[in-house]
Amino acid sequence: MMRDKAQASEAEPDVRSRVIDSSLVSSAALLLAIAGLALWSMPRAVQAGDAGEFATIMLRGGVAHPSGYPWMRILGLLSRVCEGLGIPPAIAAALPSSLAGVVAFVLIHRCALALCTEDDAPLPPAIAWASAGIVLLVASAPAVGLHVFDSEVWGPHLLFCALFLRTALRPPPPERSPIRRSLGLGLLLGLALSHHLTAVLLVPLAVGAAWPRNTKPGSGFPKLLVATGGAGLLGSALGLAPLLTLPIGAGGAWRWGDVRSPAGFAHHVLRRDYGTFSLSLHEEEVAATATLGRSLTNLGEVFTASTASSAWIGAAIVLGLATFLVLAAARRGPETETGSSSAGPNPGVLLGWLGALLACTVAFPAIQNIDPATPFGAWILERFDLLPALLWTPALIWAAVRGGRSLASSQSLAGSKASRSATLLAVGGLGLVLVLLLAQLGAVLERGRPATERGVEVAALDLVSSPDPEGPGVPATPDDSGSPPVRAIVFGTDDHRSFPALYVQSVLGAGEHTLYIDAQLLVHPWYRAHLRERLPSLPDVEKPLRLIGAIWSDPELDSVPIYLANVFSEPAQRLPRVPEGLLWRVVLPPDHPRFRPEDWQPEAIAQRHLAALDRCQARPEDFAGLEHPKSHPWSADLASAYVEPSRALIVQLARSGHPELAETYVPAIAESVQEHVGVDLLD
Repeated sequence: MMRDKAQASEAEPDVRSRVIDSSLVSSAALLLAIAGLALWSMPRAVQAGDAGEFATIMLRGGVAHPSGYPWMRILGLLSRVCEGLGIPPAIAAALPSSLAGVVAFVLIHRCALALCTEDDAPLPPAIAWASAGIVLLVASAPAVGLHVFDSEVWGPHLLFCALFLRTALRPPPPERSPIRRSLGLGLLLGLALSHHLTAVLLVPLAVGAAWPRNTKPGSGFPKLLVATGGAGLLGSALGLAPLLTLPIGAGGAWRWGDVRSPAGFAHHVLRRDYGTFSLSLHEEEVAATATLGRSLTNLGEVFTASTASSAWIGAAIVLGLATFLVLAAARRGPETETGSSSAGPNPGVLLGWLGALLACTVAFPAIQNIDPATPFGAWILERFDLLPALLWTPALIWAAVRGGRSLASSQSLAGSKASRSATLLAVGGLGLVLVLLLAQLGAVLERGRPATERGVEVAALDLVSSPDPEGPGVPATPDDSGSPPVRAIVFGTDDHRSFPALYVQSVLGAGEHTLYIDAQLLVHPWYRAHLRERLPSLPDVEKPLRLIGAIWSDPELDSVPIYLANVFSEPAQRLPRVPEGLLWRVVLPPDHPRFRPEDWQPEAIAQRHLAALDRCQARPEDFAGLEHPKSHPWSADLASAYVEPSRALIVQLARSGHPELAETYVPAIAESVQEHVGVDLLD
């Protein structure tokens, strides 16, 4: 009998090592699966949103829009190495951020496994694999593929937040003092904040994890609390240090703002160009119920593999997991010196975690100022749902495992039978997760991936390349420095035009004869100075229509044609304009010295339009937004830029009183539009 026990005791380490190995193997398999998913999803061309700006800065240097995002500049060092090795620029720019996102989800898996481990007992392999399946379910959600696996901030943002969550939930070693723990937590939180300001939503967890434990009356608690809080603030200040790298360097293809002066640096980091608490340059009055409902709907879609699309599903998940965390805090075992117990983290940590979750999921969506009813607003806002989905995942796994164990133990089974029952439940859960993963794959195929979207980059190439490259030009610099003359000036707005145009000119070297001007950014002196680096003689005027008038009044510039990429305001709507490719060419005033009536006759307009379309390279398969408008609304919008000018010209030719012109040019225009975007204007 004693020999049997001894043999069993000797066998335990081998069994445990096999179980631990299965836990590590599940994490390794998860790493490979998400990495493969990232490679499958990563863009082959620059995407909409801020991706064009970040890709330009990562590959060519500079400073991004507020708050500066210094870690994107740092990751750009790796992107440049990748580009130097021959990797296409769009992939080279997206690779570091995508890898950061991959590691973030693996950290979440390790965090969940640590929560599910009780009394240092090894986890059954089925639980480890089912947990990996749940994390993979979240990582394969369409929103993750669209925004995390791209040259965007979201991959590193999730990585910093996952690292902070893992550290906050892990019980500290007995020898570590509360002050040292608070300093470390503050440092990680500061690093997360230096990358993305929404990491401030993790402050409740930071407070809960750093709060001193096991203090007795008269034990100097107030002093310890002050010291702990001071250490946390000091750590956060140190963690913000990467922001101090923003003023370093004066070159680069794009530098938003003036970060080299103290006032300009503070202005930039605090996002005052937007408003510190605003998400964009556009201020909109939006009901809190609308933005909150959208957030809860997206959360429900992530965890149900898009099989359920209802705010009530998301609300039920939030309510259920919040209740679980509260009960876990109330029912935990006796606290040890480290503040941990057999039932998980201490109550302060759990309640702090819950506070951070509710801040991300409820409070922050309620104050968002972008209309979620439009496809563009919904696309922008769903990126802020990534952090709540990440933070809720370990709670969901922990709740599922605890629920399975409770169900197994409620059957009044012996220890081994209860363990076997729990394992069977885990296997059943794993099967359910596999079914949901298949459904998630279907959702991804339905919504599309960045890898299938080329329309944003192609439209940017056509925008800057379609103006006549042989037209009259203005020397870019007074001296002959080799910079090509400016032969066209294009005014436009919106990130999905401006940032891709920046990328294709700065990184791909396309359309150098075109000066693109973002009409909204003209109000900023730094932006006007940036434009004058390209064209020193450009007047320093902050209003787009006044700038057009100033250009026409300058004999050195008035020969350069002016275009609108989109009609961005009511005054712009009143400008006389004619179609030319995917742009609108602004008509010179009749009393202008360079105005020639024959240049604005229907036939001359049609000839220039067809010539501009011939210089375009877009094809229908480039625009994923035509097939997946929810995931790629910007692509669908850009595709319409090829259609509307041509449709307007066809109507104009039909009403010109010259049927021969319509017979000659209308079929050619319709054929060209069909070739570029697959739209039949004669149908």
